[in-house]
Amino acid sequence: MKKEYWIKVGNVDNRLVVFLNGEMIWDSGIIQNDPQLHKAVEITHLLNTQEGFSNELIFEGFNDTFSESGNPEDLNPWHFSYRVVCRTIDDHGQMMDESDVIHPYDEKHVSNPNIRALNNSYVLKRKNGEFRVISNALSQEFAG
Repeated sequence: MKKEYWIKVGNVDNRLVVFLNGEMIWDSGIIQNDPQLHKAVEITHLLNTQEGFSNELIFEGFNDTFSESGNPEDLNPWHFSYRVVCRTIDDHGQMMDESDVIHPYDEKHVSNPNIRALNNSYVLKRKNGEFRVISNALSQEFAG
């Protein structure tokens, strides 16, 4: 058996960028109308697997110039949802289990245009063969 770690993105309004240990690993680009993305990004090979070493995973959501009305001064909707999961894979390549590593994120708000609407940072460490969140810092920008 082996373990795989994945980021599963569900919704993006405007732009979501994911960083792991200082490197950008995924960028949605500017997307409008809150599509159901259903993207999965494997991060197993990018994680530092040594016990006790930190891995910093950052989700940054940007609220660019897109607005429902087309008027760039209007408040913009933003919606981001994602999960980080651990999959247990058997010796035949079949998934046996999938569990959340972080609490799933799914928030929808409005904010001023051209800002970073979301910054969600997690520090993950491996202990007893499992990655766990040891700290989390979240900032969100709402309409002001």
